[in-house]
Order: sequence, then C-alpha cells, then structure tokens
Amino acid sequence: MVSERYDTRLSALMLAVREMPSPQQVYLDKADLRFERVDGAVQLYRHSDIITVNRHPAILGTGGRGGAFATDMPLIPLEIDGPAHATWRRLLDPLFAPKQVKLLEDAIRGLARELITGFIAKGEVELFSEYCVPLPCLTFLRLVGAPVEDLDFFLSFKEGVIHPEGDTLEEMDANMQAAGAQLYGYFAEYLARRRAEEPRDDVISALLTAEVDGTPLSDSDLLNILFLFMFAGLDTVTASMSCMFAWLAQHPQERRLIAKDPALIPGTVEELLRFESPVPSGVRYATEDIDLGDGLVVQAGEAIHAVWAAANVDPQAVSDPLQVDIHRARHTHIAFASGTHRCLGSHLARLELRLALEEFHKLIPDYEITTAESVRYDNVAVRMAKYLPLTFPSS
Repeated sequence: MVSERYDTRLSALMLAVREMPSPQQVYLDKADLRFERVDGAVQLYRHSDIITVNRHPAILGTGGRGGAFATDMPLIPLEIDGPAHATWRRLLDPLFAPKQVKLLEDAIRGLARELITGFIAKGEVELFSEYCVPLPCLTFLRLVGAPVEDLDFFLSFKEGVIHPEGDTLEEMDANMQAAGAQLYGYFAEYLARRRAEEPRDDVISALLTAEVDGTPLSDSDLLNILFLFMFAGLDTVTASMSCMFAWLAQHPQERRLIAKDPALIPGTVEELLRFESPVPSGVRYATEDIDLGDGLVVQAGEAIHAVWAAANVDPQAVSDPLQVDIHRARHTHIAFASGTHRCLGSHLARLELRLALEEFHKLIPDYEITTAESVRYDNVAVRMAKYLPLTFPSS
C-alpha cells in the first residue's frame, strides 16, 4: 500500500493540460476510458463512479493521509472525516446558507458597478486583475470580517498554498509551510484584537462566540478554519468568473442572449461551471475495497484522484457534453464536488457569479478578446483565465 499523500498538482493529467485553452476533449477521452491506475493512484473519470465514491462511508477526504497544505493540524472541515466532519458542518454551513448570503446581494451589486465604472471609459480592461479578483475577494473578506486593506497579503498567501513553487512534494510542502506560517501569525494577532472588541456582524465574530458540544472553539480550531477560508474564498470564484467571461467573450451569440435576457444567467452559470470545471479534481482515500461494478474495484488503501472535469463531460451523464447549452434543463455537474465534502461556499459562489455577470452585461453588453492578444490559462489546481484582455465600446 502506498502511504504518501497524493497531490493532484503533480499528476500527469493536470501537468499535461496545464496551459490548454480547451482541455475538455482531453477530459472527455478520459471519461470514455473510465479509469486508470497511474501516478500511484486510481484515476476515476466517470460521473457515476465519482458520485458513488464521494458518498461511500469507507472514503476519506483530502486529509486522509495528512494535511494537503503542509499544516500541522487538519483544516476544518476540509481535512476532517466521520462524525467530527458532520459536527463542524452543522456549525459552519449556516454561515454560508442561501438566506445568509442573499443578504450580500446589494453590496455585491454595488461593488461590481463601482469596479466597472473604474474602467468602462477606457474601452479596454484586463478583466482578471480588475474585476475577477477584486469582486469576489473583497466580498469574501467583508463577509468573514478580515481587513480588506490587507487583500494583497491574503492573495500572496493564497498563491503560496494553491500554486506553490516546486517540482516535488517536498519542495511544494516547504513553500506552503512558509506561506501558511505567515497567515497563522497574522490571524493569531488579529483574533486577539477582535476578542477585545465588540462583536460585529461577520463570520469571525460568529466563530468567536460559537461552541461545539458546549465548548468554545480553541485558537487552533479558529486558525485552521480561517486558513481554509482564506484560500478557498479567494481563489475558486475568481477562477470561475474568469473562465465564464473568457468563454462568453469568444461566443457572441450566447453573450448577446444573456445581455438581452438576464433570466438566462443562472442557467448560464450552471452550464459554464459544468463545462469549465474551475476546480478540475479532488483527492479521496479508500479505507476498504469498494466495488464500482463491471470489474472495477477500488482497493483498500488506494489514493483516488477523482477528476470532476472528466465527470462533467461524461457522455453517460451529460448529453452532447462538449456543447455549451445555456438552456440545458437539467444540471448534474459536480463542479462543487459532491457527497460529504461538497463545497461549503457553493451558495455564495453562485450568487457572486450571477451578480457579476448581470451587472457587467448591463453596462458592457458587447465585448471581445483584445485584438492580437490571447487569453492565458492555467489549469493546475484550479482552471483560470489568468490573463483576460477585453475590448469594448467606451462609454
């Protein structure tokens, strides 16, 4: 049995598609293959297999072989399994429930308009840095109660743990540890200040007064929750947003449809989450043999690389999977994973993505990729259009 932690960022598949503008055909080919045993893990590509694994009681999540982000303690709730995971989700899920995040709508719309106003007169923008980063990141920091003036520090930390430099697990771990140590030091001091202040209407205040089984959260628990929040909340929505605008900029028919009829935007968000799969994959670990049928048995002790991006274009689960259909009636995608470890922030992400598209298309309905420039993608860890130059009629 292989005991080393598995890291998707070093997998042959993720490295092969690293800069591909359109990796969907590669993922479809993998779904047709169904599975492989390479890189020291069983690679699962089909929707039904991954759904079964994600729901199976003998499956451990990302933390099944120790922390994936080079921390001494498991991140809460991502790297915790079993009854303890359920306990933490009961505490944290209400903080990001639909009715709770709905309260942010006016603020998100206002911030979106403010950002667009800052560049609309120029007739051009590098959208990733000027819209896709600040809109969800500032929204998230305000929701959590972290200082927005320290956004650059938080983004630097996020890059250090999501995209650490290094060609080996050891090199990556060392760089993640360095980034993580800075964040732990920052929040240890910040939480001490917040404890001495009056409570606010934010996530940090809710956590400072929360209890689990009648016991207040320890400083260690608080730091491990905030560590997770700071990279999860500052990365995936930015990445998703960039992919959606990049796709729409290159597909004027659909862009004009949603600009004319905003009621199509929620469906567009779901379809582009499926097609783009901003978080391409995740790791699971089997604690016992799991029979997936037709001769495929995941063996006890195996690491599992569950490729959400392949499942989302699996023709057995999605009709005509390489066709983006913004009118698609049924969405079975697992862009937010599924089962026990389904994304805690999915409701917030959907709200931010919908509002970002609505407000942008109200003010800038016509845009395209800047002439002679191309979108630059990075598909490792998360898929993002990290350089997205757009041109549009100036106001």
